[in-house]
Amino acid sequence: MLTIAVCVKQVPEVAELTLDPQTRRLRREGVPLAINPFDRRALLEAVQLKETAGAGVVAISMGPPSAESALRECLGLGVDRAIHLCDPRFGGADTLATARALAQAVRRVGAEMVMAGRASIDAETGQVAPQVAEMLGRAFLPGVRRMSLLAEGAGLRVECEGDDGAVTVEAGFPVVVTCTDRWKTRAPIVMPDDERAASHPVERWSVDDLGGDPSGYGQAGSPTWVEDVRPVEIARERRVIDAREDLASGVAAARDFVRRVLAGNATSVRGRIPDHRRVEDPRGAIWVVVERSPSGAIRPSALELMGAADDLASRLSVGVAAVVVDPLPEALAPGRRSSSAEEIAAELGRAGADALLAPRAGLGVLPWDFAPTMEPVVREFAPRAVLAPASALGREVMPRLAARLCVGLTGDALGVELAADGALLQLKPAFGGQVVAPIRSRTRPEMTTIRPGMLDPLRPDAMRAPAALVVIESIAADPALAGLRISWEPEVDEDTAALEVAQAVVCVGFGLGKDGVEDARALARVIGGAIGGTRRACDSGWLPRQAQIGISGRSVAPALYLALGVRGSFNHVVGVGRAGAIIAVNRDPAAEVFASCDLGIVADARDFGRVLAGALAGG
Repeated sequence: MLTIAVCVKQVPEVAELTLDPQTRRLRREGVPLAINPFDRRALLEAVQLKETAGAGVVAISMGPPSAESALRECLGLGVDRAIHLCDPRFGGADTLATARALAQAVRRVGAEMVMAGRASIDAETGQVAPQVAEMLGRAFLPGVRRMSLLAEGAGLRVECEGDDGAVTVEAGFPVVVTCTDRWKTRAPIVMPDDERAASHPVERWSVDDLGGDPSGYGQAGSPTWVEDVRPVEIARERRVIDAREDLASGVAAARDFVRRVLAGNATSVRGRIPDHRRVEDPRGAIWVVVERSPSGAIRPSALELMGAADDLASRLSVGVAAVVVDPLPEALAPGRRSSSAEEIAAELGRAGADALLAPRAGLGVLPWDFAPTMEPVVREFAPRAVLAPASALGREVMPRLAARLCVGLTGDALGVELAADGALLQLKPAFGGQVVAPIRSRTRPEMTTIRPGMLDPLRPDAMRAPAALVVIESIAADPALAGLRISWEPEVDEDTAALEVAQAVVCVGFGLGKDGVEDARALARVIGGAIGGTRRACDSGWLPRQAQIGISGRSVAPALYLALGVRGSFNHVVGVGRAGAIIAVNRDPAAEVFASCDLGIVADARDFGRVLAGALAGG
């Protein structure tokens, strides 16, 4: 019988959290707690497999005594066992120590399959599940949105979300999967059994019950810790015009605002060129993980990471080295641009890299080979820090590498700073972007993934020499992934791809309506911009999922952001915090978005967008 372990986390309702201005800490008293929504999706799918395939389901949660209520809810939903890892010695655990405890619990349970949500809504790291997979030596299948058992229960067929499209994978057991909440099938309807939830035992396991070295759990086993909590404060003009009775006045104000912003951006020079002292030796350097798109192009996130690396390298008097990761093998990306190692070295050299670490047989390392290949390379060259994009790919490969190295990793950061004592502060947003927590690490290299769109990119220097090639002698294939069958289906259109570099973005909110999407596209074309959407608009199928802007989508930093019919929740606004100027249009004068914009227009978004496009096109 297949045994499934579902890792669940109890989280606070993010919308109910507030920040104490005196203590600079979040007020948790009286805030309702619930099962993390992504974990709930995994739980419901596991219960469905119990009903359809006779699987046994075990829910596991690590947390304080209050987490028992979440496990009792799991019992009411139909799991066979509920295990609560509850011991003061588990306290203060970061993602690595948490993964270590959960992996040990899975070993004791004997589960062939581990399921979890893609991330928790309070921290948004998405690191624990891939680190559990690495510690268990299992295949990791991230961002699953459709899943079925293979014939005779030999394994799984899953459809995984990526930044550019969907990857379909067939894999045998044992395996670890993370679930998105954008499941392609209807969520199973499970009526909770309140009596079973109240009466069935919850097993409580301590550090001693888990076994292993006690120093590997809790704060003692955590290489990272939170130094402080900073409130997020975004200064905006917040000028609001009520144009419900006089649309022309609002359009005129927006037209003038748009022209002024775009004219100012056209005359400015975006980005500085690299200015750190060239050091070709990758030892002790700042390493940047450079991601290529399926077409073979270097992603814009590389220039942002190079900017952060250039600043750190200047202050630490070290070099900058690049490592390229490819999302797909050549066979799955037949249209990929053909480039030589020398061409990539020249391109990255202009972007600020002093050295390029590349395999002898290719340009980059594939995701499933990244951790086993790079582990010995990192140990040999001992970089000071490793910066990677917090893309779907970065969230997959970096936690597994950190687990192999037993070092700290801060995921989904907004940026990095160098503290007065020389330590790297990794700026991690939490609780829907309401706060930023500087994270320190007691291990080297200090590793972080940084959300694309949050940093100022470097401007390539045409006079800069190519990066020196440093050969990675061999690719170490991950035996846990042997025999995978993979196919890929692109889903990103040209407009969505342009979001990463667009100087103007028009965002489709649910309030715009499906019929208004083409009007938004027309407005984007007039201002030379790209089109994106809120989560609800993308979930409704109006735009590709990859066009979603916000905490669980893309972060963008255009000179101008024009939000049409956008409500303005925390989760959306955190993705546009670095926009130069924001115009928001909503018919509701009390819409949250008006607190986060420079110019707000109270009007019907579709009518306004159509008229504004005409006004701008008419000169």
